[in-house]
Amino acid sequence: MIKSIPSPFQTPAQPGVLCAILDASVDLDLHIHAEQAVALFDNTPYAALQQVGPVALLCPPDAASMHYASELLERADAGCVAYLENTQCFEQAVEHWRSLLTVSTDDAPAQLMRFFEPRWLEPLLHSLSETERLQFLGPLSAMAWRNELGWRHLPRPVAQSSPRQQAPGWLHVGRERQAKMEEQRLQVLAIRFAEDYRGVIDVPEPNAFVFRQLCAAQQAGYMQTAEQERWLRLALIKGDGFWRQFPHAQLLARDDLSLGDKLDTLEQI
Repeated sequence: MIKSIPSPFQTPAQPGVLCAILDASVDLDLHIHAEQAVALFDNTPYAALQQVGPVALLCPPDAASMHYASELLERADAGCVAYLENTQCFEQAVEHWRSLLTVSTDDAPAQLMRFFEPRWLEPLLHSLSETERLQFLGPLSAMAWRNELGWRHLPRPVAQSSPRQQAPGWLHVGRERQAKMEEQRLQVLAIRFAEDYRGVIDVPEPNAFVFRQLCAAQQAGYMQTAEQERWLRLALIKGDGFWRQFPHAQLLARDDLSLGDKLDTLEQI
């Protein structure tokens, strides 16, 4: 079960060794600060992209690596945290993470997946069956990540002494799963926005209200979080379902205006 926790670097959610998976593309000086990090793209089809790929970094208490990972993950969507039972599990965990880098889709048998991306980790985990979730965790005792709801934590639901190593591409991310992930991503944003705007949302179910607005924004072509928040503010001013009413519906149907121009005009009406 996913729950909110304080920063795992300040208050460990459970016993074990912390290991950070960090995205080198977020900080091009990462290799200077994390000399002991292991490149996850090494020995994979993505080896040529190592300099901007993910790394795994053990974070002993009070070590420089721990402070660096903590600071980076607090200021950027730069990865996630894994809990290992002991340092002897590290090599097995590295091979496991390498297997997660490749997934199959409805269009390709092998495609790169940034499984460590914290904004999409919770939607991905929600899309998995219980068996798939166990396979995704592999040798880890838990995972943690920071998204719009703060630090989140998923422990391994059952003990598994010797998890079987999965081959790259074992996870299928087809269109149906992608749709579930996109919906769950909007659910996360809805919870956050409902909290941010609770002083002005006067409805019995604020989360459901916000989720409905975000879905409408996405259907209208607004995929960026900032655009969806602007759409929500319009709904708070103009009312639920404003996009179906005159003159807003007619404006949104125009093909001579960009999406940005339509938002600008809606805000001026």
